[in-house]
Amino acid sequence: MSEAPSKVTLKTLVRHTGLSLGTVSRALQDGPEVKLETRELVKAAARELGYTPNLAGVKLRTGKTYTLSIVLPVEDSEQDFTDSGFMALVSGLHAALAGTFYSLVVQPELPDEDPVAGLRKLVETRRVDGLVLTQTKPQDERIRYLLEQDFPFVSYGRSALASPHPWYDTDHEDMAYQATRRLIARGHRHIAMLNPPAELMYSQHRDAGHRRALREAGIAHDPALTQCSGLSAADGRRLVLELAKRRPRPSAFVCANEYGALGALSAFAELGWQAGREACVVATDDSNVSAYFVPPLSTYYASLHGAGRQLGQLLLRRLEGEPVEQLRVLEQAQLIERQSDELKGERA
Repeated sequence: MSEAPSKVTLKTLVRHTGLSLGTVSRALQDGPEVKLETRELVKAAARELGYTPNLAGVKLRTGKTYTLSIVLPVEDSEQDFTDSGFMALVSGLHAALAGTFYSLVVQPELPDEDPVAGLRKLVETRRVDGLVLTQTKPQDERIRYLLEQDFPFVSYGRSALASPHPWYDTDHEDMAYQATRRLIARGHRHIAMLNPPAELMYSQHRDAGHRRALREAGIAHDPALTQCSGLSAADGRRLVLELAKRRPRPSAFVCANEYGALGALSAFAELGWQAGREACVVATDDSNVSAYFVPPLSTYYASLHGAGRQLGQLLLRRLEGEPVEQLRVLEQAQLIERQSDELKGERA
């Protein structure tokens, strides 16, 4: 019976490379004080010999958990098809952590739950080393709490707090501004905005961009045409059916995500409308699924997977002690033109 191969340890790498234990250890951690060629030599030896670090030992030595968490909102009841794109966000985060010791866990946040109480369980018991927050608010109490605790985190979205903090965000104000301005240039004057809940920071950014485009064109803002709600397909359908009763009715609908846009198209079918004939639909999309709607929708595309990667990289840099001022990224969405907004001007 053959003997099981002995475990490859740091000492095995020391014997194999002829380097000191300290140099081998720092090279595996990408220590900048170790020359690049030495780091590459040690890593090549580790791959060749099949070295895997003893994570329990690393945790004991560093006092870290090597666990990160993303806090995601979840519904406490059954809903129709809604925004499931957060899985792409998690996938992007996971990709950013590849090659590190860190693992990722999801912390659900229920609508009726005290959001800070949920964070305390993670922070004050040191179950995780860092956090990713989503769906930020202007005076976000979660962000304020983490700043007070000096706990590493990054938020997907900005806040209006005076204290700086790390964040990654899509420029929703510019997105809404460009979408509204583009529709105005095509002759539209009654443009409906289907926005997320008004208390969210990016909803307020979208409203600001929409208002700015109207103001520049000399068009009065009609508050009734900006509807804030959930982002499910049912919400999109309900809002379009309600807005269709107005006189004059909207000739264009700018949806905050592709699920709301799907609901808008369902309402169009019920009303006997055709997108691009009676009215237009433009959406924000993070999955490119809008390309498969009938008709395909013009969208402002921002990759959630890419956002997850950026958030993961920012959090790793924060954990390494990089200044907060260097950890803020504002991304521009990409316009993808399709058939849904070919209507020229208003017919209502």
